[in-house]
Amino acid sequence: MREFLGEKLPNYMIPSAFVMLEKLPLTPNGKIDRKALPVPEKTPISSNEIVLPSTPIEDLLAGIWTEILGIETVGIHNDFFELGGHSLIATRIMSQIRQVFNVDIPLRNLFEKPTIAELAKEIEKVINSDVGVEVVSIERVSREQELPLSFAQQRLWFLAQIEPDSPFYNMSSTIEVEGSINVAVLEQSFNEIIRRHESLRTTFAMGENGPIQIIAPEQSIKITTIDLHNLDVNEQTGQVQKLALEEAQTPFNLADGLLIRISLLQLGERKNVLLLNIHHIISDAWSMGVLVKELATFYENLVNDKPVQLPELPIQYADFAVWQRQPLQAEKLDKQLAYWRQQLSGVPDSFNIPTDKPRPELQTFRGAVSEFSLSTELSEKVTHLSRQEGVTLFMTLLATLQLLLYKYKKQKDVLVGTDVANRNYKEVEPLIGFFINILVLRANFSGNPTFRELLEQVREVTLGAYANQDFPFTKLVETVRPERNLSRTPLFQVLFVLNNTPIPQLEVSGLKFTPLMVDTETSKFDMALFVSETETGLKGMWQYNSDLFDLSTMTRLSAQFETLLNNIVNQPNTSIESLEILTKEEQDKMKLAQTKNKKARLMKLTKIKPKAVNVPKKLVNTSLLDPDNLLPLVIEPDHEDTQLAGWAKNQKEFIESKLLEHGAILFRDFKIDSATEFENFASAICPNLFGEYGDLPRENSEGKVYGATVYPADKSILFHNESSHLQTWPMKIWFFCMHPAEQGGETPIVDCRKIYRSLNPQLRERLEQKQLMYVRNFIRGVDVSWEEFFKTSDRQEVENYCRQNALEFEWLSDNNLRTRSYRQAITKHPQTGEMVFFNQIQLHHISFLEPSIQESLLSLFGEENLPRNVYYGDGSPIEKSVIDEITEVYQRLKVTFSWNKGDILMLDNMLTVHSRNPYIGYRKILVAMGEINNKNNIKGGHNV
Repeated sequence: MREFLGEKLPNYMIPSAFVMLEKLPLTPNGKIDRKALPVPEKTPISSNEIVLPSTPIEDLLAGIWTEILGIETVGIHNDFFELGGHSLIATRIMSQIRQVFNVDIPLRNLFEKPTIAELAKEIEKVINSDVGVEVVSIERVSREQELPLSFAQQRLWFLAQIEPDSPFYNMSSTIEVEGSINVAVLEQSFNEIIRRHESLRTTFAMGENGPIQIIAPEQSIKITTIDLHNLDVNEQTGQVQKLALEEAQTPFNLADGLLIRISLLQLGERKNVLLLNIHHIISDAWSMGVLVKELATFYENLVNDKPVQLPELPIQYADFAVWQRQPLQAEKLDKQLAYWRQQLSGVPDSFNIPTDKPRPELQTFRGAVSEFSLSTELSEKVTHLSRQEGVTLFMTLLATLQLLLYKYKKQKDVLVGTDVANRNYKEVEPLIGFFINILVLRANFSGNPTFRELLEQVREVTLGAYANQDFPFTKLVETVRPERNLSRTPLFQVLFVLNNTPIPQLEVSGLKFTPLMVDTETSKFDMALFVSETETGLKGMWQYNSDLFDLSTMTRLSAQFETLLNNIVNQPNTSIESLEILTKEEQDKMKLAQTKNKKARLMKLTKIKPKAVNVPKKLVNTSLLDPDNLLPLVIEPDHEDTQLAGWAKNQKEFIESKLLEHGAILFRDFKIDSATEFENFASAICPNLFGEYGDLPRENSEGKVYGATVYPADKSILFHNESSHLQTWPMKIWFFCMHPAEQGGETPIVDCRKIYRSLNPQLRERLEQKQLMYVRNFIRGVDVSWEEFFKTSDRQEVENYCRQNALEFEWLSDNNLRTRSYRQAITKHPQTGEMVFFNQIQLHHISFLEPSIQESLLSLFGEENLPRNVYYGDGSPIEKSVIDEITEVYQRLKVTFSWNKGDILMLDNMLTVHSRNPYIGYRKILVAMGEINNKNNIKGGHNV
């Protein structure tokens, strides 16, 4: 069967177990009843796939794998991850290897050499060398001495001194118990576990050199029973929720009494709810698995009057705490600290996802939960991608979460915390205690990597963190970020956990234990994402700070996480910037909102009266250069040290709104002295500046800043909207004055909305209907040749370019070329919806040439062969009266100002037309352009 499926399916879809049934069990609805399916027994891998161990090391490794993976047989070439391995199981295997072979090899080796054959060679290599053979076992210590706290305990103890009545580190569980329960035996079973584990008999006090553990020689617990028999079902449900929440929020006193409480809510003869609450300082998630397993063993044997046979624990938690502080361990921690210093060098102070509510000055811990599920199909695809890329499911989900966070903040460094079981030694695996540590996992999004590249980065970072997981998080904070911000957790604010700790299902002696979800209404972080693997797929739960976020935000995050995962599994080679997080519904809503906003903005703009405005925080001042003109708006720094690029990056929305309102903004008196600073500012507003632009000379080989158009200083450059005669044009233009001319050289500007309103209505209608036709003749010796203009001598390339850019072309005699393009004269602005006069009539029409030049060109070439000209869209000439009217409007409405060194003029290219006056002396103006638009994107503007 396995061989047959291997020919049809990828490895990850081949079942690890087979069960023969006469028929499939069905529910009353005719669907497969999954709960009625028998549990598969351990299935040995087919003997045809097995190559048996041939060396002692391989044989010992095979024993370790079968024990921990829960399989009967394994071959030396079977892949660890295809057998169901993951990071936590890998840690347990490495712990066993350390004990059996007395060598310490990195966890990374199992990821890079995931078969017994490969791993055995690595172990043999280490054994035969002098590297990694010094392994210190954990041994029992005398209880007569003061017993220190572990590093992890020390952190929680310290927090408890600050807030002694805090319930935030309670580990509460609500468990439904079906069946006839023997309360006395259940209580005895818990007491046997307490007797067995010193940690459950431990309290904490202050010793001579700091806090110490106090272990009671004997202690027992009494289960509190609460009878809810007489309530109806709805009342019982309400009481269970109420009592569970009260228990979860009741604090422990670390210095007095048991740090565990148990209550039994009796709902019926065969229905009970168990409330179990343990302080985190003596337990963790792995410990709960140990407790459940031992509870089943004790209850099963005691209720049936059988002897309990559990091996004595080799050590207790206090032994581990002492061992942690031995000199050899201190040396190891010093090495790990060096790793963390380097790994977290230069990390940002915080990663602040936009919150729904203002962040309190002092961190709060009020919380709520939001759950979601991923489909079986998507879950399987995520698992398959993980195996395909040689990573764990944890790594793929972590990379996805970090990418989602990056999409919200666009901060290149994203830090997420995660819990690690920290059970690296065989001796501590069966203990109940607080071993867990927190790792800080950093992802860097510079360079727009593909998701596959991001996943490789996350894999390396995670493996590095696992290799240095012993270094306590508390000490890491003290070393890397000693200055605390009391409004948030240090180093990271988002936690991610994949729940794969070994907590067994509990069905024993007629009792079935089922965990119930109860919101404890607390959150230790801004948000934490917990993901669990289930039979039907991956299930997620956000635990979030309700003083910062609304439920609607978390629901949206869940949907976006799913959308992102779907896009990732289908396109892992896609760049992260191209991976979409918005659901289709969100995209539709956003388009609708944008349309409404444009209309609302237009209505607002028509009502606004020009006046001086101030930006929040008074970093800058704004005013109008001329009170009688809407443009340009002048923005000046309010403080000498205001950095323009930094301010602009944080005020993009403000700048955009003011640009749409005024059409032009003059940034004046900021300290901008170089092309690089100018480009940084323009890039802060528009990250994708044009890399190439026509014949403009680039200021330097790598930047996206250009010198102004090369044109005689004693001539004017007439009014024009940049590239409005082409299929595409920049929406934004920046002019930077590095050196003003001695005289003249101004850049007059005109509001294109005013031009439209100032034209004769009949002319407006004619231009809207007919539009324009630009004609260009590439004639050698008169204008640039077509080879020079198109940068090729291949006619076919030129023709292809013309077709792609809506240019008619005609080859003339003497290898000359004529092109025609049909473009708008008047159109709608794509964002404001306002009608604008948008063209290059002045720059192209022959009437704007000096009379003597007009006569010479006409006599030499005739009107048809002029280097450039513009007509109505139907080919008819534009009347002189029309040219005169356009000229008069330009001159009447133009705004002219003198350049100051360091000035930056920013234009909306469709709202503002510009020109250049003649000048005397040296003048240097740099130009940047961005945000390309296509004429086909404009609706309802009478485009041809």
